[in-house]
Amino acid sequence: MRNYLDVLAKIEETRAKAWLVGDTVRMLQMGIQPEVITLAIDSDDMYSVALALGTGSVDARGPYPALRGELLGVNFRAFGLRGATIEEDLACRDLSIEAIAIRSDGGIVDPFGGRFDIRNKVIRLTGDNVGLIDDDPLRILRMLRFSAELEMDLFWKTESDVRAFLDEHADRMREIPQERWGREIMKGLAHRPYRFIQMCDDFHLIPFFLKELEDLKQNNLYEHVLKVLEVIERKLDINKIMQGDAFVLAGLFSNIGTQTADGHDRNKYTDRIVNEYLTRWNVPSETIEEVIAIINSYKTFYEPVDEVKFCNDVLEYSEDAVKVALEFAKCVAEADGLEEKYSEVLEDNTWNLQQVLRRFTNVRLQTEGASRYMTGREIMSLLNMKPGRRVGELLDALDMAVGTGKVSSRAGAEAWLKAQ
Repeated sequence: MRNYLDVLAKIEETRAKAWLVGDTVRMLQMGIQPEVITLAIDSDDMYSVALALGTGSVDARGPYPALRGELLGVNFRAFGLRGATIEEDLACRDLSIEAIAIRSDGGIVDPFGGRFDIRNKVIRLTGDNVGLIDDDPLRILRMLRFSAELEMDLFWKTESDVRAFLDEHADRMREIPQERWGREIMKGLAHRPYRFIQMCDDFHLIPFFLKELEDLKQNNLYEHVLKVLEVIERKLDINKIMQGDAFVLAGLFSNIGTQTADGHDRNKYTDRIVNEYLTRWNVPSETIEEVIAIINSYKTFYEPVDEVKFCNDVLEYSEDAVKVALEFAKCVAEADGLEEKYSEVLEDNTWNLQQVLRRFTNVRLQTEGASRYMTGREIMSLLNMKPGRRVGELLDALDMAVGTGKVSSRAGAEAWLKAQ
């Protein structure tokens, strides 16, 4: 805490008053150490503050220009006051738990009882002001996200106001662009996907952002989605899952399309829905590809998979994508109550995958990070070849030879290539 107050004091040497605000104060009140601190500064000219500090740069891309930089070893982002005073600034914030400020002398500004709400684990609209929802209806989803992530309940009046607003203004929710829905949904899924989707369902929000998920209720498949997300949420708590976004999104979308009879058409339909929604949600294309790969491949792990198939998958989709798909298969098996039935084959497949990954790791250890023992140019020199498709074919075949254990060194790669 001392460090953060020193940062405020340093900024105030530029004659601009500064406060710790928002997520930083909320996290400190909850005993969490923030990696980046958020500040409010009573200056309309962030450029002059940056110049006076001799550090940082102004990011003017969002609705509120932000000064981002580092002071006294602390990373910070600073925004101008919204209003003439810190109290007016705090009144503009969505939630009481985020409407708290700390002055440079350590004093706390808490006009809306945010600390009380943190202690009582409730989410409340700042000042019980339902006008904040009217200004931006997506704040409802933000409240549910905080409620799920922080495991807090909505304050009774806030819940009542939200339900009344949704009853009267469903049209306002439909007008929200999908990319804005996507930003909040991705944040909501990050830590507590099961609780978050449950809460969205309780407030009848799912039809606004993913109608196809709501449609699954007609076939009793919606409950299966919740079971899978419940297992995934537990996994996120216990393990650090690589590519967590793809892992969770696969759980959200994996049952969409399963009500159609034909397997090929079902996969095409699911792929299209995943791509359409996640593109509109501004999810990176590589993550979208991983989600589709997981959904299309996880069932194959309920049968024995040999090292050749694993090697092919690793080379096509990446190591992390295959690991996540196998982990996802375990989650679905657990959700379906089939963990015992598939435990042996899943363990065997995990072992086979580990062997393939170990061999590719050995390549990187022996080559200082390169993915292959030899480059295309080196193959052409070794075999006296000209550039062409055959070189690419040999590189692909060499990758397979490494992954399946036929090649385990540079010398072995040269001997194997000559034998071809």
